[in-house]
Amino acid sequence: MIKLKADLHLHSVLSPCGDLLMTPAEIIKKAKKEKIDVLALTDHNSAENVEVLQYYAEQYNLKIIPAMEAETKEEIHILCYFPDMKSLLNWQEIIYNNLSDQENDEDFFGAQIKCGYDDEYQSKIKYLLAASVNLSLEKVVEKVKELGGIAVPSHLDRKHSIISQLGFIPPELSFITVEISKNTEPKSFLRQFPNFNKFQFMQNSDSHYLKEIKAYQNLIVEKFSFSEFKKAVEKKDGRKIELIKT
Repeated sequence: MIKLKADLHLHSVLSPCGDLLMTPAEIIKKAKKEKIDVLALTDHNSAENVEVLQYYAEQYNLKIIPAMEAETKEEIHILCYFPDMKSLLNWQEIIYNNLSDQENDEDFFGAQIKCGYDDEYQSKIKYLLAASVNLSLEKVVEKVKELGGIAVPSHLDRKHSIISQLGFIPPELSFITVEISKNTEPKSFLRQFPNFNKFQFMQNSDSHYLKEIKAYQNLIVEKFSFSEFKKAVEKKDGRKIELIKT
């Protein structure tokens, strides 16, 4: 088995909360400085910058997992990971078809910028991405699985999480791995929620600024591939996620 340093939750200029310096090329450069091996760009309800990120990642020999952070009808954030760009873009189409027609208020929420392969601003997404879509939690998980992907509940210790919105994790969803925020100690979280000791924890930077990009976990896998990553998330065959003590 090998250890791959991974940051699997961060936002680019496409997310209205993302800093204007969070362009694909700059994200990759910072990740490389941090000696990160695997990266996942998880913009809110959109994947418009992932292909450009992948383009720059290949130049820096950094591995990418196609991904998105979706917001369900219940206002729950879910990290959605996919085996390839085709399945991610199919997922984006599903999300866009279930997104409200509310336009983004750039002065209030911030800009939603799609970048080109020159890493320059190319266009802006008109509709508000930082909003819930017309898909239930159950339906999001179901559709992600149908596309060959895997879902992980975001930041259980914060708002817009399964805990804040439902107060519990529906057992029928069969989650093995859940995410807690980078500044939350697993032991302190478990003191508050002792029933969650059956889950494997994931921690990411959830970066909105370049300075925040950092790995808080290792993927313990045989090699890099989506199937190996999926096994790590499902904690199968000796694959797992190992938190890095900081």
